[in-house]
Amino acid sequence: MKRILRCCPVVVLVIIMVSCSGGGKLNDSEASVYLTAEVVEYAPDVDICAQAGFDVTIDSLNINSHIVGTGVVVNDQQDVTLTRWVVTPYRTDGGPTVSPVWINDINVYVPAEGQASLSDYRVFPAEYFTQVPLSYLLPENGGVDPETGNRNIRQPLNVEIFGVTNGGRNLSVEFDIAFNFTCN
Repeated sequence: MKRILRCCPVVVLVIIMVSCSGGGKLNDSEASVYLTAEVVEYAPDVDICAQAGFDVTIDSLNINSHIVGTGVVVNDQQDVTLTRWVVTPYRTDGGPTVSPVWINDINVYVPAEGQASLSDYRVFPAEYFTQVPLSYLLPENGGVDPETGNRNIRQPLNVEIFGVTNGGRNLSVEFDIAFNFTCN
């Protein structure tokens, strides 16, 4: 009986070491692909008065899939479905107030080692034109940003796109795109 009691701590220690070794597949959380985004064409100047009712779009956007490392067999398990687009505005003109974060849930398919080419892709909703800070630029509100004294607001967008591979691995791609909002 004493011998069994002496062996128990050793057995428990071995079990803990094996279970925490990290050698199993559960620890392999990296996707075998990564994504890059390339803004091919867009209009950086947005006249919120002329564009009232129309969302801000990127004319041409490519999302490219690249294989990580060498020796990876490419198959449909590395294909990616992008599902959530989180757009976070920030200011580069010294103004502290920014438009709200916009979340757009929409599916885009990117094949492994391939590309998704998007046209006229929405990145900023038109309803934000009537909210602070962009609403300051409207004629009925004086047409001037009171925070900077300017007739324009430089507000780039940080776009982060989240998705998952067919094999179940999460991944994302992120890029910034600069916009100059006016009301002429």
